[in-house]
Amino acid sequence: VVSDARFPAIQEPNHARVETRQPVRLEEIEGSLLPAMLASGIERSHVVIFHPEDQTDLIAAASTRGERIVWDLVMVSADRGVEPTGEVQEVSAFDEPFWSDHRDSARLFDISDADTLDQLQAMERDVLIPAGRRWFSVIDGGRRVALAALLVLGGTGFVDHVVTFPGARRRGHAEVLTRRCVWEAAAMGADRVYLLAEPDGDAVRIYDRIGFERVAHLASWLSPREP
Repeated sequence: VVSDARFPAIQEPNHARVETRQPVRLEEIEGSLLPAMLASGIERSHVVIFHPEDQTDLIAAASTRGERIVWDLVMVSADRGVEPTGEVQEVSAFDEPFWSDHRDSARLFDISDADTLDQLQAMERDVLIPAGRRWFSVIDGGRRVALAALLVLGGTGFVDHVVTFPGARRRGHAEVLTRRCVWEAAAMGADRVYLLAEPDGDAVRIYDRIGFERVAHLASWLSPREP
């Protein structure tokens, strides 16, 4: 169970992570998660299953109860020969224009609640950027039209928040940003680079072209905390 009272509205620092291949009951997970939720003021439970093929009963129990199971495709690139293309700039100033664009881009991931957006940006400022997260963007006509983030820890890179604003899509921005992130990760000594994608989303084809391989799926669900 991962819990951080500073960011109760954000899923990533507050969830139950099921990594075991042994069968686990729904009641066992939620019984472990509840104390952390109460202590941190978390309003929703978030469960992530790393080996869904071994937890079919758990997923079935959650689905039967009415939870909406969300699937993420895990992709990895170990190709150190990916060359950057196109005009990509690294963000050097985390100023108000950047944070305004960051907030607008988060809304494209269906994050609209003001408190959640505030906490997301606080986590970025206080935790992720100090830990080494780097941001890259494409500028067109003097404005930022696409963004992507890269974090390298322990020889492993993770690409996240690849997004293009409406009006600038289908121009290859997501591909050049991802290529730059993979190239930068290799330059920082990363042996491999991971990202998550919607299994049936358009972005998967972009990542295929760059050389990412499909290695696994994650299953997850969100549910409101019981009173």
